[in-house]
Amino acid sequence: MKRAAVIGIAIAGAIVVVGGGLAWWALSRGQSAEDAANSYLAALADGDLATITAMRAPLPERQQEILEEAFLGASAYLADPRVEGLDEQPDGVVDVRASAELAGERRDLRFGIEADGSGWILSGDDTGTLSVDVATADGAALGWVTVGGAVVPATTPVALLPAEYVVAAAPVDFLEGSADVAIGTGTPVSISLTAALAPGASDRAQEQVDAYADACAQPATSAPSHCGIVVPWAADLASLERISFRIEQYPAVTLAADARSFDATGGVLVATAQGTTRDGAAASFTYRADDWALRGTVALEGDRVVLSVH
Repeated sequence: MKRAAVIGIAIAGAIVVVGGGLAWWALSRGQSAEDAANSYLAALADGDLATITAMRAPLPERQQEILEEAFLGASAYLADPRVEGLDEQPDGVVDVRASAELAGERRDLRFGIEADGSGWILSGDDTGTLSVDVATADGAALGWVTVGGAVVPATTPVALLPAEYVVAAAPVDFLEGSADVAIGTGTPVSISLTAALAPGASDRAQEQVDAYADACAQPATSAPSHCGIVVPWAADLASLERISFRIEQYPAVTLAADARSFDATGGVLVATAQGTTRDGAAASFTYRADDWALRGTVALEGDRVVLSVH
């Protein structure tokens, strides 16, 4: 009797689950065009990316990633969205006229939906387009910006879902210069940013220079190249066996205003050369440089800063 009861309960549970699935399928099929449009607008207002993604065809891979990352990092979503009208076309597409509060004003939104046999999906272009130019005050063009939570190439138009976004020169901890932009549907938006070095830019560059200096100061059998190091051991030794280094002060970084190059100067480096003198005796000599310097270029690659020493 107990075994039969357990089986009976399991079967009843299965019926409930299947019945629930059928009810959901029937509900989605029975949704009106206006209901579907309201569902999409509500998802935009709630930042509900999962619902939005389920209703629209994906963009090519990287474009889709940018759209999603940007939307998840948006500074504000639609407020008080409303369906203003529906226009059914001969091909079955329903053009939706809607409006919502965005950046403090009521804006028109346009998108299309169509039935696909199991529900409603977006049809046509439901996004806005943003292009951003970014340069330093002296006109030097820069290559990257952040839009919401996405890092994108400057000057390249990107598709975005309706929302408000903070657009900033990238990397954001190396450069400053930003603007707020509201993206709707329809007319493409273009903005220009003027960027400058952020207060912490030199600190970020200094970390790389310090790491590079540490690599230069490893024990070696000759003076390392591309390190700004000259050890005059030949004045005292006939042959060199080993040089060891001690950094007393790292070269201090100064970045160019256009964020394209750097000078690191004022370093103090002590080198000890070991070898054999001209009379055949083992000896060591110590040399000190109070003007150790490293110079090179800066490359900004997305959210990365890469320093290269000449």
